[in-house]
Amino acid sequence: MRSRALVVLALFSLPIELSGQGIRLPRPGGVSQPATLPPEIPVVSRALALKRSRWSAEGYTMFSAIQIPGGSGGADTYTSVGGGTRADYRFADRFSATLDVTASFLGGFANSQTAEFGTRFIPTPRGEAFRPYFDLRGAYTHINDTYVIPGSSDLSFGGPINQEFAQQRRYTGGLGGVAGAGFEYSVTNSLAFTTELTAMRAYMTTRRLTNPANNPGDMNYWMTSLRYTIGLKYNPVQALHLVQKATQ
Repeated sequence: MRSRALVVLALFSLPIELSGQGIRLPRPGGVSQPATLPPEIPVVSRALALKRSRWSAEGYTMFSAIQIPGGSGGADTYTSVGGGTRADYRFADRFSATLDVTASFLGGFANSQTAEFGTRFIPTPRGEAFRPYFDLRGAYTHINDTYVIPGSSDLSFGGPINQEFAQQRRYTGGLGGVAGAGFEYSVTNSLAFTTELTAMRAYMTTRRLTNPANNPGDMNYWMTSLRYTIGLKYNPVQALHLVQKATQ
């Protein structure tokens, strides 16, 4: 009799224990589906869909205005057209290291070559189509120019003074700094249009003149240069879904 009472008590206490443990039986009709996610922002979607290389290369046309001292005092200004190439390595989200090599050889009486190393700052995300940037570089500049110095004069009786001039060529080099600002605009996933305005200031030393008799020795002066560039930038891009398929 006592054992029957214990069995009945156990049967009544089992539903209470089950409800206390929170057991829930599955409802008929199958498992419920999760809600669909909202669409991604287009900029974020493009950034996630592409994997950009840290390396990029750029070629550009350059228009220069160079101001240097003249042979007879004052300053001479030369305008020239040339080109340049740039290698770019992105080491942070907003910063990259740059190496430029330029040459100006058309127009005026001077041609110049530069080697420039520095950094570029891009304030906007790399996935944006329009990306302004700011450059700061150190540069070595070499200039080969032709200038005129006054020579002897001839005073004729009752006539004008005839002033003779001698044409000289000098070879000059020096170190300086370059600062500039511009922007790049994506034309395709890998190509971008670029344009920039830069200013250069360098301390130059004349190494040699073509006429040793008129060579006063090394001459030092400050050179100022303004440059405007237009070019194309190539940055290799790889789609993420291709990378995922290759790793699967």
